[in-house]
Amino acid sequence: MRAYPALGLAAAAALIGMLGGCTQPPAPAAPASSTQGSILVGSSPAAGSTVEGPINELVLNFDPPARLMEVTVTGPDGTMPTMITPVGEVARYSVPLPGLGPGSYRVDWRASAAGSAHQGSFGFRVQ
Repeated sequence: MRAYPALGLAAAAALIGMLGGCTQPPAPAAPASSTQGSILVGSSPAAGSTVEGPINELVLNFDPPARLMEVTVTGPDGTMPTMITPVGEVARYSVPLPGLGPGSYRVDWRASAAGSAHQGSFGFRVQ
């Protein structure tokens, strides 16, 4: 086994300084979720809308038809996971809600279509 001399503190600092310029920049962060180009083509309540409450149903429309795997609704009272029973790839899902009252809500969804995974989010407001 060959021994290597220990670097002095100044030499180690110089080496780190030289190598600092050789590192690759960090990978860019993933872009924010967007409905542009998404397989989610419509919803009720609609993305960005303000609606009268209470809201008892969330409707999601997909093109192409999709297998919805997960939906969560986050609002003034916290996150409400919903029960989804995938039934295959369909164009329209109706998700019952517990009568959402006034406030801002965010919907996060995850689905697959034609063997590809998709996800997205959108918000709406209830008055």
